Amino acid sequence: MGKFDEIFDDVVVNAKAAASVVSKKASDVYDSSKYKISAAEIRGEINKKLRDLGALTYKSQIHGIDLSEQMSSAVAEITELKENLNTINEHIASSKNQKKCPNCDASVPKNSVYCNICGAKLDDVDGAEDEI
Repeated sequence: MGKFDEIFDDVVVNAKAAASVVSKKASDVYDSSKYKISAAEIRGEINKKLRDLGALTYKSQIHGIDLSEQMSSAVAEITELKENLNTINEHIASSKNQKKCPNCDASVPKNSVYCNICGAKLDDVDGAEDEI
């Protein structure tokens, strides 16, 4: 029975390792889904704020009312939402082993030298860190 016990122990160890890998992958997928949902919610909020800003601008022009304070507040809110969206998009790209093109903001593979959308040369900051 000694050989059987060794084989069984190997099977148990391999099963635990496989379960660990599957668990990690499931966790990564869950986190990625959370980020994507958050990004969609923020995009919806940005669109709503942009519509509100347009309505304020229209009202200001048509009725000759000074709504610059409300418009400035709306612009500040939109700017903050866009910064939050950029942060979330960076997390999503990082989890997909991608980086953002500084020229066109497209997601490209981290090891890319040129953007496959606009052709811009990409900085090799990530590659330099990997070599250290």
